[in-house]
Amino acid sequence: MRRMGLTILLLGSLGFSLVSTEGSKSRAHNVSMGVKIGILPTGGITQFALIHYRQEQLANIQPVNMVQLLKFGTGEWPIPGTNQRYNYFKENNLSHIITPEGDFKERPDFTAAFDSLWKIRFDYHPFDPKKGKGWSNGRIKPSLSQQEFIFHTYGVRGYDQDYFVDTSFFKLLRDVLDTAWINNYKSLK
Repeated sequence: MRRMGLTILLLGSLGFSLVSTEGSKSRAHNVSMGVKIGILPTGGITQFALIHYRQEQLANIQPVNMVQLLKFGTGEWPIPGTNQRYNYFKENNLSHIITPEGDFKERPDFTAAFDSLWKIRFDYHPFDPKKGKGWSNGRIKPSLSQQEFIFHTYGVRGYDQDYFVDTSFFKLLRDVLDTAWINNYKSLK
């Protein structure tokens, strides 16, 4: 019985380590980035963070504001705890956009993606209805089909608690600027 328990524990930890490293391909210097979306205790609707790992295990979540995230993400500021600069946005294909003609153009401003994140969660901006309509088919959270899509695409189940992290975070930033993705998401009832 003891041997069986040890075998289950070993297999479980092996499975966990495979899951925990899968999303870390974009993680440099054991730090990545993330965002959670909801009506948060801070009074905001998005919370950005630097996600610190030690030996592929979550060690710390350091909340940062959007300006700080952009400075770290573009390599303008050194990554905390390493004093090294790293351009996460370039690595994750967010430093350039493709024009309708198929040309690459440098993206000078990432804020359009950040300003659209609330739309996947809410039908209207929860604090300022003048900001327009969101993409959610639910009032304060996406429809069940949209929630299932977010879970299967990004691995996020609970917006208020879970962060879109690592490659999922950067994929989300690309997707919220993609008209085809937006139309598909809005069509999920």
